[in-house]
Amino acid sequence: MNEKQFYHVQRSVMFLAVILIVFGYTGPNGVFEFLNQPVGVFFYPQLIIAIVTTAGANLLMMALGAQQLRQKPRTVVQLTRLWGLIIVGIALFSFVFYLEEVVITKVSPRFSLAHYFAALAQAPDSFYDVLYEILGFFVTLPLLRLIAKSAKELEIRYLFWTQLIFMGILPILMFYTGLATIKINPPLAITNGCYFALMGYWLTQKDWVRRITHEQLLVGWLLTVCCYAVMISTTMYQANLQQNYALIGNLSFSQTLQGIPCLTVWMTIATKVLNRQELQLPRFHSLLEGSYAVILIAGILLTPLQFIFNLLKSFVGIWWGGLIWVTITLIISSLIVRGLRLIPLVNRLLPDLFYGLKT
Repeated sequence: MNEKQFYHVQRSVMFLAVILIVFGYTGPNGVFEFLNQPVGVFFYPQLIIAIVTTAGANLLMMALGAQQLRQKPRTVVQLTRLWGLIIVGIALFSFVFYLEEVVITKVSPRFSLAHYFAALAQAPDSFYDVLYEILGFFVTLPLLRLIAKSAKELEIRYLFWTQLIFMGILPILMFYTGLATIKINPPLAITNGCYFALMGYWLTQKDWVRRITHEQLLVGWLLTVCCYAVMISTTMYQANLQQNYALIGNLSFSQTLQGIPCLTVWMTIATKVLNRQELQLPRFHSLLEGSYAVILIAGILLTPLQFIFNLLKSFVGIWWGGLIWVTITLIISSLIVRGLRLIPLVNRLLPDLFYGLKT
């Protein structure tokens, strides 16, 4: 895979990842509004979409790992400086997001710095939780680089099956057998953030994409359908068992079997890119180059732009209304990022983590 092909694979994956991430965070006013409807014919397609959106963070980590693990190692000073920029960026934009919760959505009854810092320090459960995964990736980057560079194909296969068993099959089996109270701490390398970053790197550095056949890719998509069928049926079984359909919004099993679907999506995109005769360079600012910054800005704009969804949902439905809302939010966010990059101090808080093709 040459540089131009790599760039187009990255751009396509990131475009899909960012849309899924932002669409997933429309929450009860968007992707999860179907929970207010009775269970019917259109309930399940919307549940499928809700679970699919949770793959966005995994695809983002695959793109991040593919890019960063192939770069020249940073010094300790450079890596520490990057941590600082990411932390400051998360803290600053989370503060603006918190102000929206106080003033616009009224999620927080009153402004409190103590409440803001407590929410920031706790396990991420907000729009910016995917950015905590990015921060965790850079903290473990030296270790991940050692694993990525030294792993042989047999060890990669072992990691794949270990992740599938411990992160996917076991949690589901333990739920059905009533052993869900048993806590198993998975090794670092098979947690989603690290695992998908490593897989993104290996898929671009190995010749697997060139070796894969159409039949194998078809098998991958059939397995993807099976994975989503299991996750959806388990989610519905949990809701019916406890007679509480609000549990569906937690998507407790949405990350269990995402490995095969995400790898299949990546392989499909890469195969299509490699089969194209000619690849054009982008003429304008690319979403890939500013994707990290776009997510930061979109987190702030999503709530103020909710009126778009409110106006459209009665005409085009929840799904299309939410998609248009998200698309407009991302377009405006991308334009704002282009403007902010002209300000040197602000530009430093918006590092380019997914480099564009350098010419």
